[in-house]
Parts: sequence; C-alpha cells; structure tokens
Amino acid sequence: MNAVDKRIKFGIVGTGGIFYGWGDGSGHLPGCPWVVEEARLTAICDLNKSSLKKAAAAIKKLYMEKAETHRANGCEDVADLLIADSETLKLYAGMDEMLKAEKLDFVDIITPCEHHSSAVKKSLDASCNVLCEKPLARTWLESEEIARNVEKSGKVFLYGENLIYADPYRDIKKLVQKGEIGELEAVWIPFSISEPGNYSYTNGGVGALLDNGIHAITLAWFIVGFDYVPKRVKSLAPDGVATRIKNRVVNGVMRELNVEDYANFVIEFEHPETGHWVNTYLEASWSFDDTGVFKVIGNKGEIRIKEGRITIEDQFGNSHVRNIFHPGFLNMEPPPGYGGHPQQLKAMISLVKEKAAPLCNAKTGSESLAIAQAVYLSEAKGKKAVTLDEFKEYAKKFGKNPEALLHELLKNGVRK
Repeated sequence: MNAVDKRIKFGIVGTGGIFYGWGDGSGHLPGCPWVVEEARLTAICDLNKSSLKKAAAAIKKLYMEKAETHRANGCEDVADLLIADSETLKLYAGMDEMLKAEKLDFVDIITPCEHHSSAVKKSLDASCNVLCEKPLARTWLESEEIARNVEKSGKVFLYGENLIYADPYRDIKKLVQKGEIGELEAVWIPFSISEPGNYSYTNGGVGALLDNGIHAITLAWFIVGFDYVPKRVKSLAPDGVATRIKNRVVNGVMRELNVEDYANFVIEFEHPETGHWVNTYLEASWSFDDTGVFKVIGNKGEIRIKEGRITIEDQFGNSHVRNIFHPGFLNMEPPPGYGGHPQQLKAMISLVKEKAAPLCNAKTGSESLAIAQAVYLSEAKGKKAVTLDEFKEYAKKFGKNPEALLHELLKNGVRK
C-alpha cells in the first residue's frame, strides 16, 4: 500500500462563506493543504452547482500555489501529493451520493445549522466520523437529538468551536492553568462584527447570539475549564438581547432584520467538586461592541489581549507582555490561522487516528446552545436570572417541535 492510500480520507459538506474564511488562514479551505501529508481531501459536495465548481477551482488554485512553494523549498514529496489530490478531487451535488461512492474516514460539515442534524445522522449512518461547524443546531432540542445519535454511533465527533485552537486563547488558557493570575474569578469576551457574515442565516432564525455569541460561550467555558458546570445565565441591562439596527443596507437595498443583532449576558460556571464559581461576561454583536476588551481576571492579577499581544497585570499594577513561542513543522509552516480552523482540522485528524476523546464533543455543543437560548428566556423574563435546568424544562414543553421553540424565543426574548 502506498503513502497516499494510508492517509486519512475526508470530505467537505457545504462550500459557503466559512469554507473560504476571511483571509489570514481563517476558514476550512486553508487548512486542507497544510495537512496533506496526513489526510487527503477526497471529495466536496454542495447542492448549489455553481458554488461547488467555484470551490473546486479555489482548491486547485490553492493546492497548485502551495505545491510550487514546496517544490521551491525542496519538498518534492509534499508538492506531488498536493498536485495529485487537486487532480483527483471528486465533486458531488448531494451528500447521499458522496457518502455512498466514497469510503471516507470523516466528513467536515459546514452547511447552515438548520441542516446539521440531518447531515450528522447521514454521516454517522455511513460509519463516518464527524467534524461539525457551530452552532450545533438552531435549537437545544435539535442539538440533543444530535448528541443522542453521536452517543449511539460510537464514532468520533468534534464540535467545531475553532477559537479554542487559536492564538492567543490557547496561551491564555495555559497561563490560567499555570496560576499566573491566581484563582480565576471572571472572564470578559466581546465578539463583535459590524454586520452578519451571511444574511441568509437570519432567514433560518440565526441572530448574533447563535452566530457570534456561541463562539464566546464555548471559548469562555474552555478558559474557565470544561470540568466546570454552567449553572445560570442572565441577560444584562441596558440592551440585553436586542435588535439595535433594525433596518440595514444589504447589497444596496434597505432590508429589515428579523433577529437580534446584539446580546450582552453573564454565565455562572461552578465546579462540581470545589463549589468555586466563575462569572463570564459576554457580548455578541452585529452592531459593534460596547465593552471592547478581552480580559481574564484572577485574585492575583488579570490578563488582557492588547494590540495583538497578551498583557498581564499583577495585583500591584505592574504589567508585562508574554510572547509564547509556537514551533513550526518540518515540512510545512502552519498558516496564520487566526481563527484556529487549520489547527482544528489537524486536531480532527489526530482524533480519528488515535480514536481519542475530543476536547469539544456533541454534549459541549448542545450545552453551549442551551446557554445561548437560556439568554433569550432571561430576556423574556425581564432580564431575570435563569438556570439551565429551568430553560430545559421550558424547551421540553415544545416536544419535537423545534421550530415552535425557536419562534417563541425570538418573539419574546428579543427587544425590538
């Protein structure tokens, strides 16, 4: 068996915006040539034939550029793999056809979240391991169904919160673990962009809370520690969960936004053994942020991201910058990957090879979604604190009707 045959084989489902990313190594595509010695991108599929052809052209262009660079650096083997993979890539208009025709080790699901449940089940039924983009679904009810299917399958499932693989957040996590700022007390994370990355998501009920806020939730949990349990959430005054810019110009046309473009909330995490709790103050916005600072506070100091660097200030007001070195790889330097997508892809490959437990699994994704949707319920109750158990009991009243749950949350839990 040759080297190509021994590599992990994977396919990508969906070729929208997050497939390409927004430059500097973000998105799923930039990571594919980086892992070519370990894994082969075998196939891609998308219902939109135009998007599928565009994605195939983008893959070929990137692979050829990387092959030329590696050949110039004397890495002939890597260059040959890149060229071969670009020439043998298969295109499919449907996921069913791809799963039937290709024997894949895992699939990378990056469709809109309303299709995640179906795509995950099809993949698991085809005995494929799964990497699935955030949010896990549109509602906690759907995400719990995904988690149940994953548990029954016994397959590797990585919930795609890319930021936990990105610098400088991994470094901040290490500094917290090291005790650099003493015992952790609070985390502030603003996650803001000026407008939605894709307005079509809003038609499915995805607002800033499920788009940006879900990033902040899982990232905060990662920094606090996944051994902590989310207990309560509270929408925060003055804006809480709101549509602050209701009418927006999209492609030169004024359009009305039907979901929230802003959410400001707090989550209380508690350690089940020690009883120690940490509050995380999060902001998710499509209408610019208000807090504007990422900081992690302990009882002996705080860590901030300032001018792209990690700055630590102790309890006496003394500050210093920590630059943590990240070694490259023998043949391939990692892409900038500011969003952590390439590193996440590499993690998935390792998980499949080792049959290891993911850092973020389906239950992490489901609980993150429960937190996000509990924020809507808190807003609906006049910004009153809501426990996760309270939200789940509320959600269960909708039975197997996630659309109705989503409708009620958006109707009552967003200030217009």
